[in-house]
Amino acid sequence: MAAKTQGGIRLSALCPKFLHTNSTSHTWPFSAVAELIDNAYDPDVSAKQIWIDKTVINNNICLTFTDNGNGMNSEKLHKMLSFGFSEKSVMNGRVPVGLYGNGFKSGSMRLGKDAIVFTKNGETMSVGLLSQTYLEVTKAEHVMVPIISDPAESKNSLKAILTHSLFSTEEKLVAELDAIMGKKGTRIIIWNLRRDKNDKTEFDFDKDKYDIRIPEDLDETGKRGYKKQERLDQIVPESDYSLRAYCSILYLKPRMQIILRGQKVKTQLVSKSLAFIERDIYRPKFLNAKTVRITFGFNCRNKDHYGIMMYHKNRLIKAYERVGCQLKANNMGVGVVGIIECNFLKPTHNKQDFDYTNEYRLTIAALGEKLNDYWNEMKAKKNEEYPLALPVEEIQKQPDQTWVQCDACLKWRKLPDGIEHLPEKWYCSLNPDPQFRDCNVPEEPEDDDLIHPTYEKTYKKNNEMLLKTSVSSSKDFRTFTPVSGREAVPRALLPETSNASQYSNQFNAFFLSLKRKILISVTPLTIKTPRLNDRAFKSREDDDDVIILEESSTPKPSADSDVPVVKTECINVDQEEQKKNSDAREPCSASTSESKSEQLTSATQTEVPNLVVKKEEVEDDIDIQVPNTEMETNRHSVNNLSETSADLGNELRNQLQLANKEKEIYQSKCEALTKQVETLEQRILEMNDKYVKKEMCHQSTETVSSFAEENVHERSLAETTLLYEQALEEITKLKEQCSTLQNLKTECSRCADGESKSEVDEIAVQLDDVFRQLDKCTIERDEYKSQVELLEAEKNKIACQCEELKSEIAELKASIPQAVARANDSTASNVEDTVNFSDGESLKLRSLRVNVGQLLATIMPDLDLQQVNYDIDVVDEILGQVVEQMHEISST
Repeated sequence: MAAKTQGGIRLSALCPKFLHTNSTSHTWPFSAVAELIDNAYDPDVSAKQIWIDKTVINNNICLTFTDNGNGMNSEKLHKMLSFGFSEKSVMNGRVPVGLYGNGFKSGSMRLGKDAIVFTKNGETMSVGLLSQTYLEVTKAEHVMVPIISDPAESKNSLKAILTHSLFSTEEKLVAELDAIMGKKGTRIIIWNLRRDKNDKTEFDFDKDKYDIRIPEDLDETGKRGYKKQERLDQIVPESDYSLRAYCSILYLKPRMQIILRGQKVKTQLVSKSLAFIERDIYRPKFLNAKTVRITFGFNCRNKDHYGIMMYHKNRLIKAYERVGCQLKANNMGVGVVGIIECNFLKPTHNKQDFDYTNEYRLTIAALGEKLNDYWNEMKAKKNEEYPLALPVEEIQKQPDQTWVQCDACLKWRKLPDGIEHLPEKWYCSLNPDPQFRDCNVPEEPEDDDLIHPTYEKTYKKNNEMLLKTSVSSSKDFRTFTPVSGREAVPRALLPETSNASQYSNQFNAFFLSLKRKILISVTPLTIKTPRLNDRAFKSREDDDDVIILEESSTPKPSADSDVPVVKTECINVDQEEQKKNSDAREPCSASTSESKSEQLTSATQTEVPNLVVKKEEVEDDIDIQVPNTEMETNRHSVNNLSETSADLGNELRNQLQLANKEKEIYQSKCEALTKQVETLEQRILEMNDKYVKKEMCHQSTETVSSFAEENVHERSLAETTLLYEQALEEITKLKEQCSTLQNLKTECSRCADGESKSEVDEIAVQLDDVFRQLDKCTIERDEYKSQVELLEAEKNKIACQCEELKSEIAELKASIPQAVARANDSTASNVEDTVNFSDGESLKLRSLRVNVGQLLATIMPDLDLQQVNYDIDVVDEILGQVVEQMHEISST
């Protein structure tokens, strides 16, 4: 094989065996058929109909694909039969499906060994052959594609096609070209279809005369059925083995009619043919905050066919891909179908899957979560409305909307509810809605810029709220308590020298009451169970109005037990808060930190005054015995409190949203108060440093000097009370200001919402008008553009004709002198010939006739003197006619 070179460098060769190798990318035959349908659908061809049929030519079963698109010239046909040429671009808003410039080759050679293409593009007609049989017979070393466009220049190609195709004469080729209706279109014929070991075609043409099906296979049990490779554990949808069913969902929004074996495929808007439709959004981080719309709904035809329909540039890539709860062996997610257009992912070579990238994995995970949300929400709604009815997947469903495609303009129109039976051919003029009764009216716009889901995930929110209620009250207390009692006392309200324990006791009591109010109105009422040990029991001995709930399993005490009874000690809330404040001032020694980690926390407040309920958890290595009488009392309290907590839980669920709003209000108040006391905190700490001694010991001791004691006793209790009342007045004023500001804020927000809604409605109406005008302008622009193209074509033709006329005129001008010279020569020769006459009279007569002829030539420019015979009286007759005409003219 002589290697071809360019610039001294060898060119890569394409072996004929590559045609078969390339076709093996299609493991599923319908994906090969889809490649040929895509070529007709793409905007550079823009066919309105494609006919797919089975025919027999010369005893060969053939598949034919005929469209009424734009067709191809010989150059485009050559690129189509070559590899890697893809010049498709967006036209009139339609995005091409083709990516690699390989679809026709891989698809046609997957279906059969030989294919011939007939195409018409206006006035030009071309025929091309892609044949493995031809290459094998001729033992070609490279892939050769015979193409006929001009018979005079394509003799070898014509000979090859007539010899190695199904058409042996030029008349048969012309007849196939005539089978393309109109002046434009393409017809593809594929023969030598792939067969199995029994010499049967891989397609079943007999089971349904209006369909092309993949035949059933025998499984291990001897039963017949069809199983696609990736659906071994699920019921196979009809689109896996029926070409008619597959074509009906091939495009997300079909713009072309597919006529399969003489009957139109009933294409459907997949995203509009579901029940209980809701839309969600996906915001992947790798798309720079762009949103992708996801449509969920229930399959109305067969609940066993469910999963995600993944499209790319309007073309189906993966069908019924199960995600989320649908992957588990249960009934969750049954019947739910999701639709997403993944233009941000890259499909594989055969357009039956996506590249397994990180973006694809993140998308599948997100789809699983959102499908779970939809399933749980729909199930919860159904159980609320019809708790005793069938499961949600078993309910008979109808599509939420009815959409139909016009057979003339191929636009989709929404019909009102209640219309079930439609004619075989439906047009826009049959639309009950007068607004969309004309084919020139654009389709209804869709909400492509969806920002938020169309439904509230109340089920998910309720679960989150229930999780929040399990958070301990101490955590909520820390969250919503801005400052402690010590921190909230302004320096101006304190005496210059005072006893630290005196003012801390008074003001701690005040702020503790404030904290209680905040907790009651904001914090969810939950019971916290702190772990206790013997040191916690021994550290407090004063309270007897606190009930400790025992939740850990303690052994039942025996009657004759010698173990000393551990006293159930109760701690007053005020003293506990006071203890916390004093502990906060202690150094972080080992004993101090240990006591801090074990002290009790107020968790639940009931209607009984001065009663704090505590739960007890006993360490595993501690055995605490309690008398039977005390245990019975505690159990009785537990029962009462459980009933109270259940009632509070029910009320909490009903007022959960109100509590969240109040929580935000109090958070803002707490932040404002925190800012006010930030400047005072340091001053209070300085006061504490002056009068409080901190020693490294188990208990904190507070001592004052004798000088300080004298000054403290001099201060009267009335002054302290006055300062306390002033603090109360300031706090009351702050509360009133906060409530006033909150009321103003709510009123302003209501007014703003009302105004914004009206403004938004007006803007929406204006935008709708603008978009309608824009669509009209776009249509007019396209019409003008087509007219301009036609005028330019006519202009080019006229220019060519002008050039031809100019060249002819130049040739005529160049030939005029030669014609005059020839005329003079002929005249002279005639004169010379007259001299040779022997008879003198005849010589004179001839010369006279010559002179008269020249005179007549001046009067009659059309008279050709070279054609006149002067030996006869032709000139005499012409002269007589001229004289008579002149006489008549003069007489008149």
